[in-house]
Amino acid sequence: MSNFNKNLLTPCPVLQPTEEEFLDPVGYLSSKPISELGKIYGIVKIIPPLNWKPKFQISSSFKFHVRQQVISDLGITTRSRNFFKENLNRFLKMRRKKLVKLYFKVDGQKVYYYDLYCLIEKMGGHQAIKNWREVNELFKVDPKSKAIELEYDSAIKYYANYLNNNQNYDFPESDSEDEDNCMVCGDNDDPEETLLCDNCDNAYHMKCLNPPLTQVPVTNWYCDKCLIGTGEYGFEENPEIKYNIPEFYEMCQEFDKEFSKNYNNGERLTLDQIEKKFWSFVDIEKSDLEVKYGADIHNLRPGEISGFPMMNTPDLDLNDPVNQYYINHPYNLTKLPFAKGSLLNYINTSISGMTVPWIYIGSLLSTFCWHVEDHYTLSANYCHFGATKKWYGIPSAFSDSFENLMKKSAPDLFQKQPDLLHQLVTLMSPMKIIENGIPCVYADQNPNEFVITYPKVYHAGFNCGFNFNEAVNFAMNDWLEFGDRSISEYRPIKKENVFNYYELVENILKKFNKETDKFENLELVRKSIDILQNFIQNQNKLISQIQQKKLSIEYRPKHYKQRQFDAEQKGEVIEVFEEENLCSGCKTHLGFQYCILGDEEFKAVEEKKAVNSQLLTPEPSPKEAVKKDQPPNIHALANSNSSNELSQLNKIKCEMDEFDQLISQAKKRSFEEESKEDSTSKRRKSKRILSLEEKQKIIAPPKMKRSRTKKIDPASKKICLSCVLDEKDISSDTKLIYQNYPQEISDLIEISKYNLRTLEYV
Repeated sequence: MSNFNKNLLTPCPVLQPTEEEFLDPVGYLSSKPISELGKIYGIVKIIPPLNWKPKFQISSSFKFHVRQQVISDLGITTRSRNFFKENLNRFLKMRRKKLVKLYFKVDGQKVYYYDLYCLIEKMGGHQAIKNWREVNELFKVDPKSKAIELEYDSAIKYYANYLNNNQNYDFPESDSEDEDNCMVCGDNDDPEETLLCDNCDNAYHMKCLNPPLTQVPVTNWYCDKCLIGTGEYGFEENPEIKYNIPEFYEMCQEFDKEFSKNYNNGERLTLDQIEKKFWSFVDIEKSDLEVKYGADIHNLRPGEISGFPMMNTPDLDLNDPVNQYYINHPYNLTKLPFAKGSLLNYINTSISGMTVPWIYIGSLLSTFCWHVEDHYTLSANYCHFGATKKWYGIPSAFSDSFENLMKKSAPDLFQKQPDLLHQLVTLMSPMKIIENGIPCVYADQNPNEFVITYPKVYHAGFNCGFNFNEAVNFAMNDWLEFGDRSISEYRPIKKENVFNYYELVENILKKFNKETDKFENLELVRKSIDILQNFIQNQNKLISQIQQKKLSIEYRPKHYKQRQFDAEQKGEVIEVFEEENLCSGCKTHLGFQYCILGDEEFKAVEEKKAVNSQLLTPEPSPKEAVKKDQPPNIHALANSNSSNELSQLNKIKCEMDEFDQLISQAKKRSFEEESKEDSTSKRRKSKRILSLEEKQKIIAPPKMKRSRTKKIDPASKKICLSCVLDEKDISSDTKLIYQNYPQEISDLIEISKYNLRTLEYV
């Protein structure tokens, strides 16, 4: 049983607004006392007035896919340990060494290989450790014991050297249409000189590896991607299987009975028992407990968009005043994003999952992992019916501390996946969070209840059984600074912007100037002026630097596709997507000015990406290699934890003992003798290579080169001003594009200031 103790958690505020307050959700939630609760707790639960009971409206045709979730895979520590073990064992196979389990024991203490690796790296690498006494003490082992040091030297040390030599995680991507082509050059010639990774089966020319291999490995061979790992994790989903609600409910009932039988002698578990079981499964190192979750369902056919009534809900009596009341109620989640006071009224697109609800159909223990909402907006989640949904939240004041704790718990995962916390695939127990001085708030959401999360509040949770929820986003005045913050924090991790934040701010000022006498929210105007002014000042600085390159300038006014609602006729919510306008480098919206790379520079950028994606090739048996040539990724190597050991950059030497040198020399002599007898006998065999050989023997076609060609997407040449200045050389055929001239935006700001002063004076 888990050490989970609910008494250490903080219950969230439970709010019961009056009918009048309930008619103005944004006004109520942004009022000073409620807003303060949001800042302190991060999440609040709202219980509607007693007479507010909208009928559930989902068409009988509604069907959905489900995700398969293995609960033990979601824990950040458990997954990190498993990933490390798998990658380490591939490396050990190449060295023909004994494979390892998750941990080894010393003096009865478990020492996880991943934990040991992270600790040694944190201490500066094995070459920095003069005395292993401190390491032993941290693992609660006899300070004089040599067991940990010996195990590290045997299993981890050479793998750590390899990782420190390969710190770029931009791996080449496979092309399903040309799966036999070399991953580096894209050609499929020279099958005799082609290796296939023993894990992913991708093809590589030996000459294309970095450095090239001159002999075929006599053992297993793995590519960099499979030795280092990408840290990628996702939920499996069978696209061919869909459930309707009765089918999924019946399956949930069967699972609940089996679960009670296996874990509580057939007796129904209480909510507290379920909660403790859930977190114990998260911490289990290996568990085959798999659950199904209908998450992020975004059907767009009438009757399948939302559980709330809509104008286009089939067979709904639109003449019934009760139906009209709930269709137009601001807490109907199809209306909440655009309720009075929501700043999402100022975006020009309809966004699935943000302004159009996503549906969530839960089963026992199905999970939503730690995350914040896109652009740190607020979220509203409503439970139509079913079992309790458990929520956990981190107040926004502690969001940075929470992120640091997660990164500290799995540093290698965050190196490979900087946007890990935006992927909704990672859990950490609230107990671990509280142990590190971070408060954790909880909510138990039941049918006919809302849970609201405030800006940049990390939240996670799970379902205690079958239920039906849906969620959308909205934004209030206090969110505006968080939206600005999201842009700066998205850029380093290349998190795609969902909408154009600065365009939203621009639209606020435009509306204010158009309806000055009617516009009541002057504080919003002040904030918008400051934010847009800071943005334009920064853009102007970047433009002045770029203009020194004397680039050609082009004006391309943007034509928006406006959000469309056919409320009068069909009440149909139509998703409209504007032209992709993200920076190809950092994935932020391009703003009012950006660049289009010239052909020369675009080619240089692509070539640089290709070079960066080539990592140091592990030798056929990495421990046997005497020396390598200087690798191109010299900066990563120089800054690595093993830089002292590998200080001679022009002659990088791998550590080895005398025994390994003798083996290496013997193998070299053996290979040379055998290669004289049969030049092809040592090529590693593979079903795919054999198949290729057989085809060549039967058909005997002439050797041909088939390059993997990719169509250049024009959008891939668009780049923001910051990213273009990151490039050392800007080619002369690069263009500076104005969607709006800087003076236009500056004029908008000045007019807004004038109108604001006029109102304040009056």
